[in-house]
Amino acid sequence: MILSHKVLPPGLPRGTVARDRLDEQFAALLEEHETIAVFAAAGSGKTVQTRMFAARYGWPLAWVTLDVGDRSASRLMIYLAQALSEVNSEAPGLVEAWLEGGFPAAEVAAMLAESIADQSLLLVVDDCEWLVGADEALTVLGVFLDYLPPNVRTIIVSREDLDGPIGRMMLQGRIARMSGEDLALTMPEARTLLAAHGQGDRDPAPLMEATQGWIAAVAFDIVPGLQPENGPDSLARFVAREILARLPEDEQEFLLRTSIPATVTARAAVALCGEKGYALWQSLGSRHLPATKADRALVYHPRFRQFLREQLQARLPGELPGLQSRYARMLEDLGMSEEAVETYLDAGELAQAADVAERAVAALSARADWGVLLRWLEDFGPEAVESRPILLGASIRALYGVRRIPEAQALIRRLHQEGTLSDVAKADPGSVAFVGYAMQWRPAEALELIRNYEGDYRADAVRYELEAVAGRDPVAPPPGVDWVDGERVYTWGLLVQGRLDQLLRLLPSEDQWPPRSFYRTPHPLLTLVWRGELALARELLDEVPEAIRSGAHTDLWFFHEAWLLWAEGQPEKALWAAEAAVEHSRKTRFGWEPCFEVVVGALQLALGRVDDARMSLADAISRSAASGNRCYVEWGQTFQGLAYLRIDRPEDAARVLRVATEGMRNAGRSLMLPFAATYLAEAEARLGFAEAASNAIELAYETASAMGCLFVLKNALNDVPAVLRRQIESDVSGMRWRQLAGHRPPVARKRQPAVPSERMVIVDVHTHGPVLDLIVDGVPRCSRRTKVLELAAYLALHPEGVERHRLQERLFPDADPRRGGNYFRQVVHKLRQATGVNLARTALGHVRWADGLYVDSTDLRFERMIRDAYGLRGEERLDRIESTLTIVEGPYLPESELEWAEERRHELEVMIVDAALDAAQVALALGFLERAKQAASFAISRDPFCESAYCVRMQVEGALGSPHAVLAEFQRLTAALTELGVEPAQSTRQLVRELRGT
Repeated sequence: MILSHKVLPPGLPRGTVARDRLDEQFAALLEEHETIAVFAAAGSGKTVQTRMFAARYGWPLAWVTLDVGDRSASRLMIYLAQALSEVNSEAPGLVEAWLEGGFPAAEVAAMLAESIADQSLLLVVDDCEWLVGADEALTVLGVFLDYLPPNVRTIIVSREDLDGPIGRMMLQGRIARMSGEDLALTMPEARTLLAAHGQGDRDPAPLMEATQGWIAAVAFDIVPGLQPENGPDSLARFVAREILARLPEDEQEFLLRTSIPATVTARAAVALCGEKGYALWQSLGSRHLPATKADRALVYHPRFRQFLREQLQARLPGELPGLQSRYARMLEDLGMSEEAVETYLDAGELAQAADVAERAVAALSARADWGVLLRWLEDFGPEAVESRPILLGASIRALYGVRRIPEAQALIRRLHQEGTLSDVAKADPGSVAFVGYAMQWRPAEALELIRNYEGDYRADAVRYELEAVAGRDPVAPPPGVDWVDGERVYTWGLLVQGRLDQLLRLLPSEDQWPPRSFYRTPHPLLTLVWRGELALARELLDEVPEAIRSGAHTDLWFFHEAWLLWAEGQPEKALWAAEAAVEHSRKTRFGWEPCFEVVVGALQLALGRVDDARMSLADAISRSAASGNRCYVEWGQTFQGLAYLRIDRPEDAARVLRVATEGMRNAGRSLMLPFAATYLAEAEARLGFAEAASNAIELAYETASAMGCLFVLKNALNDVPAVLRRQIESDVSGMRWRQLAGHRPPVARKRQPAVPSERMVIVDVHTHGPVLDLIVDGVPRCSRRTKVLELAAYLALHPEGVERHRLQERLFPDADPRRGGNYFRQVVHKLRQATGVNLARTALGHVRWADGLYVDSTDLRFERMIRDAYGLRGEERLDRIESTLTIVEGPYLPESELEWAEERRHELEVMIVDAALDAAQVALALGFLERAKQAASFAISRDPFCESAYCVRMQVEGALGSPHAVLAEFQRLTAALTELGVEPAQSTRQLVRELRGT
């Protein structure tokens, strides 16, 4: 249940006067910073000043006032969403759905911030002192602030300093700080305040001396005879004498009793004070009290409420537990179960708290509020928890949720042995999946447990994953597509089985591209790596906010990053990521270390550290075998076999690789089978078993082809190149294996601009050629403006938009966030000034081209034309490739030294050389010798080490009957390759002998 007063701006006390000095200071700070943090003591005027500033400057306003319940990160998100419903009416429903879908609160924070439209807005988060010590809630607030659109400004109000991400953002200059000294009344302001209260002839000096400008002591009431001492005790005496003592006894007691809740509604007044409570509530609402009336409720000034609570303890000590109990029952009747539990706990009524908690734990579990849940369970005591199956199920969930895995496992085993787990499963079927989660590193035991108990659909996902990883026989995935928080285990099962097509279907289809937001489950991204779509995999991975990658499943993100970096040719960085995955899993006791250690060992092999690799792999195999995880044993044996080949022990290599490939085939675990079978082919060949070697490499090819991942097979063959060489030599046609030797990753699927309409402005980014420029409706606009061209080219590659901070980092990688933001605004201004073209912000906070523009670029046009050319045959294909190559004269953005531009430049050069080589081979096959020679020469001009292009020129010279020219071409190739420290391939030498007739 949402408390509406928490998301309404508070009313202003009577007699409030404008403070121009502070209004102007607030405005100036928000011009330069994203956020102001106002840290000052109670009664300093923080909330009043913030409210007055918003009213004076006419900011669209969203306001949330925190309380003790908002120390829960997920509840904080719920109230932030409610406060933002004025600018995004879908926000509350989205946050509720995300939390119930298993998204960690940090992910929800990022998505909520990105869902705000790019419009001017002032967000105030008041009473943030409740977050002190609540690390998760502070982290979530920091993530939320980090992803807010640039036109949203925030004011954080707190009685205490906030550290963690808020402190870091202050150090970065993104958050400005104001203190009680800034808020203290000045002498002129004191005169104005006195005049507003009809005391303009009074000397403000004694008042300022007594209060030191502390506005609460003045604003409660301005009276003569104020004592010269100051401080909280003085204020308490002041409140007691000048406010409380002037009220009738029944109204005094009403104020004391109603200090229990933060907000006093009419119903709360009756619950706490009986039938007379309503009349007292009405009468006090019209008095001059340090309180405001909002949404038909009295909200006491925090310092005033604190004073009342202290007086309640002193004057009516015996009533406090009963008052808390009555208020808790009222909350329970209203369906506010969480608040009722907390109030019962304050009253010491543990049994009632536990009873109500049975209705509340579902909501806490749905939003993964494990910290609150564990605190409750501890407060209830073992006896109360043990007698309530719902609470036992919550214990299993919460212990797993905070990664106290050994405790969760011990509890599960005990409940199973006692026969109590069946009662838990009946009361809470969802807990059965958590039994599987907690026991997944003991799969045989986990399967025995979850097969005995009836769970919900998530238990099916867990059961499938366990059987896929640990079984001896194939297992089919359960039907269904929406697995919510069971999606990670379900997709992991698909992955180890090599069901890549099914995984890819979880990604948006081409007509739905780009996705609405980042993709939260990493496993389909690894499918893209296996299929060689590295640019797309990198783009998707980079779109995942850092807050999500450093959340609950950091180790899995590191694991996937390691594979992608390795595929991109960066084994050192990949090893760092794999070791980070192991370390994080070990630290959190998540249990994935043996799996991740396999990747560590494989990368150590790639870097030539064979001894280290053997140790890592032996440890991974031993631990996986002990726990019954056959899949990771097979993965470890795969690379252990390669390690044996590295040290020339083919007998040992064949022994472990035969076991691995047989286990994978029998159980239908295909993901690593192309690696294992390829390495086995090399081991069998070294042992002289030619037929076995042939069978093994055929198995590797068939498996990789079925999964659509010849890219992976090519990488495996790079580890044992003799296998590919033997296949090429033994294959009569030579086509299949020769094509594999020149295998290209598929062209990325997403970069396809819309078709222009007559009303669109056409923007063409010239990224190649003698003149680089931005052409708008046929008119050159900004040649020689490198940064503008870089911005335009990068956005052309990302028509769906790019997160502002990511785009800023890509363009200005060496600048800190503040300077980078200034540079970015300048470049956008220059783009608009030179071209009249605008950029826009999406609802998710992505920067993109504005509507009404058709944007294309030379490099994207080249990609489309080449892709179309590859779909043709014969002379038509040759003509199309030759015409396409004319548009990419020179390198991509040659003056840019940005990392992404260099990567794109290299990617395009590979595609250009491949296209030229394809044209040369087609021309040679058609007998167009001169065109073949020209195309091969073009390829060599872009890549002087392109051995295949030299081979085409040799074949042309051979066809022309010039053996000396063949030799000359071979000598040119040899000289070029000498620079790299390599020699021409044996197949090239054989070609020269054939062409020269020797």
